[in-house]
Amino acid sequence: MNISFGLRDLADPKKRLIMGVMFIALGVFCVIGKGWYNGIERTDCVMVDVTFDDCKYRSDGDGGIDVHNVYLTFDDYSSDLDIHSSCANDKLIEKLMNLKSGTNMKLLINDKTKTVYEIKVGGEIWLDFEDAKEAIEKNINIIQIVAYVLLVVGVVLTISATIPLIFRKKTSR
Repeated sequence: MNISFGLRDLADPKKRLIMGVMFIALGVFCVIGKGWYNGIERTDCVMVDVTFDDCKYRSDGDGGIDVHNVYLTFDDYSSDLDIHSSCANDKLIEKLMNLKSGTNMKLLINDKTKTVYEIKVGGEIWLDFEDAKEAIEKNINIIQIVAYVLLVVGVVLTISATIPLIFRKKTSR
């Protein structure tokens, strides 16, 4: 099934309505998602001592590394833990990729989202909580702006599509 929309589709009220509803749904999802990461404090996180197994990534389809999907696996911790894309800079990823399996780490994680907020290896801080929190919240704020734009555009599209559909039904009776 192939679904595509273009500027010509905006002339069709039914397609415009579908686009408007999709924009509203996506905007609502982004607004709700803010609560997953925003306002996290150190007290909301858990400090765990773990034995590193591997740093993995999900391919972006081109065979390259997509740093937005970096996660860590451990010998003695049941869940894989994500490095939020806001924190996954090249320097950190390189350190994690070169880290030997079996290395002890101290991690500060948000257990609800399985996101790492702080990484300490051998007493050295690789990812600082305050830096991670700030980067994630900055990213979330950008997403919120996009969400509100999506909501406004979605409402405009929905209203502009509904009015012609209502009048079309009345005139066809």
